[in-house]
Amino acid sequence: MRITTQMLNQSAKRSGLDINRPTLLDYMKNKNMGNPLYQALSQNRSINTNSEKLERYEKLEEEAGQLTKLTQKLLDDGEKSVFEQAKVSGDNQEIYNSVEKMFDGYNRTLKSLRTTSNTMNDFYRKMLMEAPEETREELEKLGITFGKDGTADVDMSKLKEVDYETLKKHFGNNSDLANKLEFIASRISDNAKANVESIGSSYNASGTMYGNSINSKYDFSR
Repeated sequence: MRITTQMLNQSAKRSGLDINRPTLLDYMKNKNMGNPLYQALSQNRSINTNSEKLERYEKLEEEAGQLTKLTQKLLDDGEKSVFEQAKVSGDNQEIYNSVEKMFDGYNRTLKSLRTTSNTMNDFYRKMLMEAPEETREELEKLGITFGKDGTADVDMSKLKEVDYETLKKHFGNNSDLANKLEFIASRISDNAKANVESIGSSYNASGTMYGNSINSKYDFSR
């Protein structure tokens, strides 16, 4: 929609502003004129940008944190671990489910890294995608394949044909892949948390500055 001077004047009049002063359109054309309202609007755009970044990093922290927990569950070798319980019961179903959940978390973390793309996150995404590389052929035999974008696809019907010892070799506490994923995911989560704290601090400061700017210009208590 085209914004005209008349439209801006009408809005200014309804807001109680002096229409004889330079219009907002004039200020939009000349950012150096120092109009407080224009500066406040610019500040608001900055706040919105920070808010979006904050949400993306919070999501990344959550996804990477979940991936860390899912890999740790498979790496656990205690009496109540999924592998020990499967060994006693002879039922591998919980192992199959845990492997599927781990790769689902792997995919979600990759996706979240793409939405928060920067030098560090691009580096972590590359590390995550390369983690299965050395065992890719063996994983394909278990029903786990990888697309061009690095995401994993788990064929559960094929995975359920895998015996206990093979499962433990590839996903148990001595698994090279599970240990790599746990290490990388924990680093991604820590880095995302640091960004959440940094952006959150900046966002809160900007929000306060914006609120003070508006409140000093207009008395909303009337």
